[in-house]
Amino acid sequence: MIKLYSKEIKIVFLIFIFKIILISLVPLTGDEAYFIKWGNTLSMGYYDHPPMVGWLIYLMSFVSDNYVFYRFFSVATTLIVAYLIYKIAQLYMEQKRAFYIALLFLASPVDILISLFTNDVALLLFGTLGVFFLLYSFEKERKTLYAILSGLFLGFAFLSKYFAAFLLISLLIFVFIKYKTKAIKNVSIISVIVILAIAQNLYFNYNCCWNNIMFNFFARTSSEYNLETIGNFFLNLTYLVTPWGFYFLYKSRKNFKNNDLMKLISSILILIFVVFFIVALKNELGIHWFILFIPYLFLLFSFLDDVYLLKLFKYNYIFTFIHIIILFVALSIPTSFLEKQKYYSDIIYATEPELICKKFEQYADGELFTLGYTTASMLSYSCKRDIKMLFNDSKFGRLDDKLLDIRSLDAKDIYLFDNHEIKTNELDGVCTEVLIEEFYIKGAKFHMAKCSGFNYESYKKEHLELQKKRFYTIAKWLPIGKCYFLDRYYEGKRD
Repeated sequence: MIKLYSKEIKIVFLIFIFKIILISLVPLTGDEAYFIKWGNTLSMGYYDHPPMVGWLIYLMSFVSDNYVFYRFFSVATTLIVAYLIYKIAQLYMEQKRAFYIALLFLASPVDILISLFTNDVALLLFGTLGVFFLLYSFEKERKTLYAILSGLFLGFAFLSKYFAAFLLISLLIFVFIKYKTKAIKNVSIISVIVILAIAQNLYFNYNCCWNNIMFNFFARTSSEYNLETIGNFFLNLTYLVTPWGFYFLYKSRKNFKNNDLMKLISSILILIFVVFFIVALKNELGIHWFILFIPYLFLLFSFLDDVYLLKLFKYNYIFTFIHIIILFVALSIPTSFLEKQKYYSDIIYATEPELICKKFEQYADGELFTLGYTTASMLSYSCKRDIKMLFNDSKFGRLDDKLLDIRSLDAKDIYLFDNHEIKTNELDGVCTEVLIEEFYIKGAKFHMAKCSGFNYESYKKEHLELQKKRFYTIAKWLPIGKCYFLDRYYEGKRD
């Protein structure tokens, strides 16, 4: 294979080298910092999603707590997933084509996109491992061992993100279509293990305000149809498959056969894209929504004619290098050139956090907070101090609701940092006195408000009541074991 595809392997290796350089140059992102905060506060689960990415970061932190080191998990994931695509494809086609499909994955822009360490990366890795061992449990010897491993990794996938549920349903459909009653034993083994993972998540939610359920199925959902979100769904799908990928699939449509591989791909992709389309009618879907299902898009390319498969590899690696060039150019632009941009302060706190941390030394006489979870997470990591979010009613990033007891701030003097203007009218009534200070770092304006005499009862009325209504009004039919929010501020009462 190395001799046969020496040119392609060299291209993939060059992309890999650039990827390693990029992960060391790209500044820490808000989501990564937030997940690092998960890892620093080990828990059975977290507000936004199941806990797997937090658990992984916690384990990796014993080696290093550098965010670039964490990103190597993403690098390793793409290599492992490429190998798994190769091994899965081998079950249905000749070795040469299977190997080429794996190289195609590594030569495509998705390989560059999967560079940051998020819960979607863990979902991709464990989901693909689960599918691999599931198929091997039917096609190879040691069927019971492979079934156990499949259940373990599919359970890990569920504990990475709820999207795994759609994959589980798709796989269940596929194995009973393909293997019929022969699937019962393996499915039973896998189901028992996956149910244990689901039970763990239910236990966490039962004792934690049903955080994951409230966030994923209530707080983050919209209620109005939106043509823009539907268009965004098709745009993201076109970006992942690429326009030329769609064209080559159309030109090779005569090769589409109702064989076992097509049954596998169809079972997985049709269900999820129907679900995604329905969700997109009212909610925006990002590229990351598709990550778990990317391996099956690339397996679909195995039906291409040889000439189109070769062209797809060529066009995709050229597209990838365009991404690399754009990223390197963007990262090489001096920050001073962007001083007149609206989001210049965002750029400075992302690229020069140590300068902000040094400024914070002047505010040692009171606790320090920010007005957003992204800023709080990034500065907590960079400044090596605990910085939490306050005065924020967003549905996102509400881990600090659990970590911070607002009652402990009553009558205290606190500081509020933000990289955008702090409006005093938002603090009036909660703070006895508000003093705003502006300071500059490399030409970027930042804001610090000293809130003297924090009034807990006023904050409860202005913010906690709203947060309770939006995020902690739990359906009557859901039993509650414990709820930190309701227990602290409302004596455990739902109403």
